Amino acid sequence: MPESHELHSMFYPKTVAMVGTSPNPQGWGGTSFLLRLINIGFPGKIYPIHPKATEVLGLKAYPNVQSVPEPIDLVIIAVSAPNVPQVLEDCIAAGVKNVHIFSSGFSETGEEEGKKLERQITEIIRRGNLRVVGPNCMGLYVPASKLAGWGVKPAGTGHLAFVSQSGGHGEILTAYAQSFGIYFSKIISFGNACGLQVADFLDYLRQDPDTRIISIYLEGMKDGDRVTRLIKEINRIKPVIIWKGGMTEAGSRAVASHTGSMAGEGRIWDGFFKQTGAIRVNSLEEIIDVVLAFMYLKPCRGKQTLLLGGGGGNSVAFADICSRQGLEIPPLSEKTREELNAFIRLAGNSTRNPLDLWMIQRDTALYRRVMDIVMADPAVDLAVVDRVVGGLGDFDDDDHIQGDRDKALREVNDFLIDFAANNPYGKPLVVTTNMYGNDLHLAGLAAQRRFEFIKAGVPAYPSLESAARAMTRFVEYHQFQAQLK
Repeated sequence: MPESHELHSMFYPKTVAMVGTSPNPQGWGGTSFLLRLINIGFPGKIYPIHPKATEVLGLKAYPNVQSVPEPIDLVIIAVSAPNVPQVLEDCIAAGVKNVHIFSSGFSETGEEEGKKLERQITEIIRRGNLRVVGPNCMGLYVPASKLAGWGVKPAGTGHLAFVSQSGGHGEILTAYAQSFGIYFSKIISFGNACGLQVADFLDYLRQDPDTRIISIYLEGMKDGDRVTRLIKEINRIKPVIIWKGGMTEAGSRAVASHTGSMAGEGRIWDGFFKQTGAIRVNSLEEIIDVVLAFMYLKPCRGKQTLLLGGGGGNSVAFADICSRQGLEIPPLSEKTREELNAFIRLAGNSTRNPLDLWMIQRDTALYRRVMDIVMADPAVDLAVVDRVVGGLGDFDDDDHIQGDRDKALREVNDFLIDFAANNPYGKPLVVTTNMYGNDLHLAGLAAQRRFEFIKAGVPAYPSLESAARAMTRFVEYHQFQAQLK
């Protein structure tokens, strides 16, 4: 499919023209895009467009798009808004079809001049049958083709796509996701959407073999029926995660000034999510939390959750948190509790779910024994294990004692990593690495331990709230799909 799709040459261009560059390497806009493409090693040809300069950053420059000596696969426009219509006319004259308009200053300003310019470029786009991303957007980020003139430098290619009405969210997500070893197939920042719409990108990603999970940030959209139909179809084979912005009155006002979109009523979107089965989130962090579950976990039967941590008060709070987020905390069977009570000292511990078991936190043999028993319980569908940072004697003045404790903690973590991958019950296991007492001095250590779990293929979360929320959405996605069969 992809090579025959009309958008393929946009995502994998062999020739790119940059309109709005400057010989000054400190320039922004088009110059910044140009520098990034050069530094990242874009394998195609790049043609700077400048009305007077003959050379830009070591590359031969041309006065306009028509003067470039070969067909252009993609034109990136970074000139002031009043000059955009003429550049689009130049693209039509040169036979160019794919255009990214980085320039802003259109309907999002709320001013009549900007609205008039947007109507003008929309007419040109339609007349010229142009495939336009934007205006007022960062455009395309495609690690596989090294078309990544913004965001952090890709460290790899992956299977997550992000379609975003906000360029800033796209830039942030490139760094945030990559810090967890999550890489992208495509990111599309589309701004005011005067040309290509959300549905056009979804149609491409639906068929894209490099994309296995699709995430979206939306402020508003046109052609809601087509989008709904596409997401219902796509969601059956590729999970679709959506953050809908502007759901409050204040957020709706901000949407109008950001991309000039209409946010839409909450009840309409409630119906949309119910109908499509798309996964609803409320932040970039939640997108990645859910993505981690889909990347590393097999579907599970239901929401009945085993909670394993330490501290009686924590256990009560943990149960409340999970219940509020939609998970169920079932009682363990009498058989399970009898087996646990045979070797767990009940003073200071509890063998009820949530399990309050301080005595096993640095004892791999005991931890293994507990997990083998509780995960066999038919009431349990999945497990959330709290590896609290700082509350297990992580710090001691005696270096020898501290070294032994660190070694024991690492051994238990290594066991959990192995158990998550190879437990005979096939039940998902995720970890939380929250900080003891929310002590910010532990933030670095908590982040390090979280990354170690994720790197080993175990979803790990900074809090029980985030873990429970992600698992609820993961389970509900699979339950929705099961109902369709």
